[in-house]
Amino acid sequence: MPGVDLAAVEATVGHAIRTGDESALKLLGHGEISIVLGWPSSAPRHALKRVPPFATRAAADTYIAAVEKNFELLRAAGVGIWPTSLHITERPDGRAVVYHHQPIADVSQLGPNVLRAAEPADHHPFLEAVVTLTKSVCRPDVGFDVQAANWLWDGTTATQIDFSSPFLIDHTGKNLQFDTTSFLREYPAAMRPLLKRELLKLIVRYTTPEGSLNDMLSHLYKEGLEQWVEPTVHIARAHDITLDPAAAQQMLADDAKLLPLLLKVKRSQRWWVQHTRRTYDSLLPHGTTYDVMAKP
Repeated sequence: MPGVDLAAVEATVGHAIRTGDESALKLLGHGEISIVLGWPSSAPRHALKRVPPFATRAAADTYIAAVEKNFELLRAAGVGIWPTSLHITERPDGRAVVYHHQPIADVSQLGPNVLRAAEPADHHPFLEAVVTLTKSVCRPDVGFDVQAANWLWDGTTATQIDFSSPFLIDHTGKNLQFDTTSFLREYPAAMRPLLKRELLKLIVRYTTPEGSLNDMLSHLYKEGLEQWVEPTVHIARAHDITLDPAAAQQMLADDAKLLPLLLKVKRSQRWWVQHTRRTYDSLLPHGTTYDVMAKP
């Protein structure tokens, strides 16, 4: 990766996880699963997303294959792809860490900022593009997270920017097309089998245009962009997709309870692992994107 020493990045991240001192890191943003780091921290020129370490290089390669397959599916459906490359750094302990490398995006082009800056209207070309692309991508084995924060809009093209969790379901319908063990290791061992089943059920939400776009509506409510809910509903209806704002609000209420709780569980697991002299391998965000709902 030109201009980036991944071993140095991983060493800096590892120090932050072990000590809790994140002063050497530059946080550009985060979702519920991944954190975006600016590198170098003093004057960022690269955006890096770190995936929880895989136990083996083979497991990391399987994950990368799933991400690249997701790229192919999205491109075939006409989705714009923000320039993204994947890189592996292998650690002395044998674990393999995958980083997504991207150029730093113009935050004014992020979907929520585009909608926030626009005058309220019955239609917006960004929303039209998202609805059209969602209908093209979703199918029983392919989920698509189309919340506005996952897109850039330059006035003509909707471009996806988040590929860290490819929602590709295998032929059994019971697993994703890569080993999720590294993600589940963030939680207590006793919870992992249940979480694996429940998170797959959550991912199924994104395999239909209705489910994926209702989820998008829930995020519009969360972002304080409810003025764009009805326009999205009308645009979807023109594409024979029926959306339910009440269902979206229920999704929001459910997720606002579940996701902060899961972060608390991760923090508890981190405390336990580190206080029993073991290694906790994930850099956790300070909060969730739902924390804004708690503010007056």
